[in-house]
Amino acid sequence: MKKKFYLYSSENKLLIPTELSKNNFDFLRFFLAVIVIYSHCFMIYYGVNEGTEPAFLFTHNQADLGDIAVCFFFIISGFLVVKSFENSGTMYEYLVKRILRICPGFFVAFIISVFVFGAIGALFSSHIIEHLKYYFESFNIKRLTLQFFTLEVPSGPKTFSGDPLPNLINQSFWTIQMEFTCYLIVPLLAFAAMLKRKWLALAFFLVFYNLLVLQMVNIIPPTFIKQRNWIFLYPSEIPRLFAFFFAGACFYLFRDYIKFSKLLILLSIVVTVFACLWGQAFYIVFPLTGTYLLFGFAYNPRIRFYDFAKRGDFSYGLYLYGWPVGQLIMYFFGKHIDANRLFFISFPIVFLSAYLSWHMVESPFLKMKRFIKESFHINLIFWHHTNDRQKPKIS
Repeated sequence: MKKKFYLYSSENKLLIPTELSKNNFDFLRFFLAVIVIYSHCFMIYYGVNEGTEPAFLFTHNQADLGDIAVCFFFIISGFLVVKSFENSGTMYEYLVKRILRICPGFFVAFIISVFVFGAIGALFSSHIIEHLKYYFESFNIKRLTLQFFTLEVPSGPKTFSGDPLPNLINQSFWTIQMEFTCYLIVPLLAFAAMLKRKWLALAFFLVFYNLLVLQMVNIIPPTFIKQRNWIFLYPSEIPRLFAFFFAGACFYLFRDYIKFSKLLILLSIVVTVFACLWGQAFYIVFPLTGTYLLFGFAYNPRIRFYDFAKRGDFSYGLYLYGWPVGQLIMYFFGKHIDANRLFFISFPIVFLSAYLSWHMVESPFLKMKRFIKESFHINLIFWHHTNDRQKPKIS
């Protein structure tokens, strides 16, 4: 028998192949959303993650599973959002796609969190009618409206009064505002020709990465950036999240230069574990090692979850409804369960909420992208045609 020889081109040795559509991002987002729910169950049950959550123990109180999952979310977002911008014909088309992906699901989850989950938590307090009445009367309508349209965490009166973390209606929302801000930064960089001058994205990554490192070594103290202002709930988290977002963006823009290497995969794992166990260096190395490992998994030809979301992309809904469902389960059954049982009891309800969110809210709005795009082009053609007719003829 003749031996078969295979010619490996440089493309086959890239970490991210030229065929970008065949990836495991849908599976990764779903898995990461589940990890966030699991991590939040420890926070909801104990009030804090320190000393309780597995990853928090392993990393010596540097990061919990929710923190790590959110970092991966921002890496994926940076990669896919820059790709979306590059494939969008106009700025209008790009913004419509981003708004339709984020806002409808968030708006519905915001309303349900405030007027259903929070209200139930107030309703079943010791003085039923009085607490429910006080719950609604204590809302600052102007502030709640501002939080609604700025994608912020809803803050209100007393609810879930028996829980270790009372009054927190849906704490998961805080990253949504951060992510949408990153969406807006991308077109601003595009005005400076980011897609042609790729070093701009790299410069942004280095700026936020260096700020993150300075935070980790306490050269920039936590009090340097206030914990809350009129825009962001946790502005001190900007260096961390933006660094991971632009790490993903850089991997997209420089994908033709990043080689796949088993040695780098192994080295990334070893360095990350070392940073967890010795010293407080996890966030110093993870924007680099974590990003390389993520894309090594996402585009691994031996791992094929290409059709994972063919029945629906439930990851966003899982993320949106995990916290309020956990708070509600904790409110009624907290004395009879632990953090792990809280997860297993709440997850089926969260999954059902995510299923309904996708099929009743997210998917219908995403289907509007084509209609809005076509309407915009028709109006643009009509506008140009009208202007041409109004121009005076030059003889």
